[in-house]
Amino acid sequence: MFSIPLEMAGSMDRAACVDVPELPLQLLLRREPGWADDAVVVVADDRPQAEVLWVNDAARRHRIRPGMSLAAAQSLDARVRAGVVSPHEIHETIERVAQRLSTFSPRVEVFDAPTPSSSASTKGPRPRAAVEGAPGVFWLDPCGMVPLFTSFEHWGHGIREALEALGLRSTVVVGFHRFRCYALARVRRGVWVNDDPGQETSAAAKVPLDRLTLPAKARDGLHRLGVGTLGELLRLPEADLRARFGEAAAALHACGRDGWAPLRPRPLVEPVRATKSLEPPDDDRTRLLFLLKSMLHDLMVELCDRGQAMSALRLRLRLDHHPEPHDERLEPARPTLDEPMVIDLLRLRLDAATLRAPVEALELELEGVEAPSGQLALFRTQARRDLDAAERALARLRAWLGPEAVTRAHLREAHLPEARFSWSPTATLGFPRPEVVGAAVDVGCEPPLPLQRRLLPRPQRLPAAPPSTASDCEQPWLGTRGPIVSIEGPYRISGGWWVRTVERDYYFVQTEPGELLWVFYDRVRRGWYLQGVVG
Repeated sequence: MFSIPLEMAGSMDRAACVDVPELPLQLLLRREPGWADDAVVVVADDRPQAEVLWVNDAARRHRIRPGMSLAAAQSLDARVRAGVVSPHEIHETIERVAQRLSTFSPRVEVFDAPTPSSSASTKGPRPRAAVEGAPGVFWLDPCGMVPLFTSFEHWGHGIREALEALGLRSTVVVGFHRFRCYALARVRRGVWVNDDPGQETSAAAKVPLDRLTLPAKARDGLHRLGVGTLGELLRLPEADLRARFGEAAAALHACGRDGWAPLRPRPLVEPVRATKSLEPPDDDRTRLLFLLKSMLHDLMVELCDRGQAMSALRLRLRLDHHPEPHDERLEPARPTLDEPMVIDLLRLRLDAATLRAPVEALELELEGVEAPSGQLALFRTQARRDLDAAERALARLRAWLGPEAVTRAHLREAHLPEARFSWSPTATLGFPRPEVVGAAVDVGCEPPLPLQRRLLPRPQRLPAAPPSTASDCEQPWLGTRGPIVSIEGPYRISGGWWVRTVERDYYFVQTEPGELLWVFYDRVRRGWYLQGVVG
């Protein structure tokens, strides 16, 4: 048994795992429905020695296991079917499932680690991540859902029905220990709710190791020792497991043994919305479509700035003197930023809709998922920003002035301001992704813009010292930059004792013309220097 921290007990005393078993295999069978009764495997690439990543039950009955080569699988069953599922297709489906699961719980954690490779070394940088889940595994916080769904069973069946609408089979397990819930989801079907932690532990101990994500070499070595279930593995010392079978086996032991673990939910991303009122109300489909086109473009730009593509569209038409609005929902075949295609879908839907009254307001809402950079680049290129042309121009500059003529700054750890960045050549360009840099003080106000410090190539020595009294502020300490209005500081920076001692007191100096200068007093060299300008 394990204890839950008191401050967490109210929010995470239960855990739920939603497993879309062998997600890449389901995607392959959805693409090739005629293979449903055959032995089917998903391979890493299209060649005889490609690694088998996922297998169905029919393939398991022929002793085909993940980790072996396609040629070895064909030697066990010459009629085995094999196919490749791209990582982009897997990731796109995971995003769609996560979006659907967010309607059942506001706290959803997605296992989205790289595609497992059983033949890879077990001493990778993240061995625990390699065994604690698989693509298609999701953890949810089920707390607070019973008043809405009457029971965890109804909640779980609602999740399964929602995923079946996407063409995916799933298993839902509600329990207490996140990894044990995942282990049970690998061997069960449907919805399983456990109210006894001891029963959950006993059931998880019987889960075969070959149903968990464990490298083939470690799995086969344990099997030769007669260790075939999670419970038998947990009875072994973790240190001996690590020494003999590597980090992945030790990580699996740790996952099964550890108690309470925090949920790491994805941040909720609100859909983008726009509303437009019509005065007077109108029911002409052409004019309505024209208004929707302008609204759609602005929302697509907003989604693109987030790095997303549209996964679903909801249109609400508020009717004149009618209590019930007219709702429409569109889902393209895949997330898209193709405005003409979406407009064409809207036109078809509006032409087929029956409106009981003229429309007095339009409400458009777009749901987004993360989009690949190529799709974002295509959308922005259509907005007359051609990255290819810009990169050709940079190539001409490098050919004319040398490879270091085009550089960009990279931040790095250092004590001195002039050492906190370095310049490195750059050959590619990307689109800007604006972020909110601060919060407005008052509601409705724009957030303040960040100040930029423009550093001089080398600090400039200043004559003498700054004025010490208000009557001395008229002295031209800064030369042609004008009299000083105010000085703020000091801000001490020290270090470099391992090479050369540095002790500086930095000040912000505002001049009468409005400049804000960044100066410092070097205590070692006993002099004042101008570091740069702030603006």
